[in-house]
Amino acid sequence: MTLFVIQTVNYTLSFLMWMIVGRALLRLISGDRENAVMLAFVKVTDPVYAVTRRILPFVRPAWVPALSFFLLVTARVAVIVLLLPSLRR
Repeated sequence: MTLFVIQTVNYTLSFLMWMIVGRALLRLISGDRENAVMLAFVKVTDPVYAVTRRILPFVRPAWVPALSFFLLVTARVAVIVLLLPSLRR
């Protein structure tokens, strides 16, 4: 695996994390109103939420964003810790 692939995966996971944070903040600011920005956040984060619901089907819907964020952080740490040292050998 090349450094480019590892960095691309890391940046993609980081982007998804910040999209989850942005969706939560936008919901706090604007409420449940539908607008173009909120729809963009929903389109990006709903697939992540669907994966979280599939992995953890017993979780209450209110906890899905926080757990999605946690799973993305865990995936980023795993990518960095497990794959980067293999490039240095």
